[in-house]
Amino acid sequence: MLRIGLLGRGFMATVHALRYAEMEDVEVVGVASPSEPTEFAADYAKGATVHDDALAMYDAEDLDAVDVCTPTHTHRDLVVPAAERGIDVLCEKPLERTIEDATEMVEAADEAGVTLMPGHALRFFPEYATARDRVREGDVGEPGNARTLRQSPYEDRPDWFADDEKSGGALLDLAIHDVDFLRWTLGPVERVFARRKRWDGNEYALATLRFESGAVGHVDARWPNRSDLPFKTAFEIAGPEGLLEFDSEDVAPIEVRSTTESEPSRDPIEEPLEKDPYRLELEAFVASVRGGEPPITADEGLASLAVALAAVESAERGEPVAPAEVGA
Repeated sequence: MLRIGLLGRGFMATVHALRYAEMEDVEVVGVASPSEPTEFAADYAKGATVHDDALAMYDAEDLDAVDVCTPTHTHRDLVVPAAERGIDVLCEKPLERTIEDATEMVEAADEAGVTLMPGHALRFFPEYATARDRVREGDVGEPGNARTLRQSPYEDRPDWFADDEKSGGALLDLAIHDVDFLRWTLGPVERVFARRKRWDGNEYALATLRFESGAVGHVDARWPNRSDLPFKTAFEIAGPEGLLEFDSEDVAPIEVRSTTESEPSRDPIEEPLEKDPYRLELEAFVASVRGGEPPITADEGLASLAVALAAVESAERGEPVAPAEVGA
């Protein structure tokens, strides 16, 4: 039985707890949160012991791994002590608020010889994974241009989201999903230019990524403070041989137009999903704890963080910023 300690009690902690409950030979044996851990465990991790201090849980429970679903700026203080105790870690994206803290986490995991897997769940969504596969197979030729959109409306969110020193705003917390997808698909990023606008609880941001390959990516990240707007994602990837398109509001998830096919294809998922992407992500983490290789390395999480932080820095400075300028 793989024994998991779950940190946090928010949305992602709930998502993960429900998936662990479906898995064989995996059990959430401890829940840690500074507020309401008992209520959370009663609803989502029955039988787990509860703690208001994560480090106390590390010492009290015989843990194989911990799953960190806490605010971004708290990650270092939770991950480093876990690594020092020889505990494998799944850490929600982004790894941390600063490159310095994230680097310390990666170094601690490397020194201890434990897994530190960043929670970039988008890599497990079939639309995105299929698009990457088709790009790598040459269906669009050498990619020249990519566009992504991520709109996540809200009315009430924890205070830390609105604190730029803790969350990094939409360019870090939200845009890093698509930054990581584009890095994974198109390769290293050379420089970033970004703009953002905030008003009345809304935040809209746009980052232009120049890849080392010469491709250009446009990342559109939106936090509208409006409940009437839908959650929405979309992407386009274009090259001389074709175009890949996806829109979450389209009944057909992805459309491929390629000169390598006689007719356009709209079929990344022809059969219903047996497992949702979060379940696939957690199964991949569990497999790495049991001796496999993590599908997302800590260094990849660090590289995506550097690009997102370069976007934050660019928006502040009003000029292009290279990821290397923020420390990675």
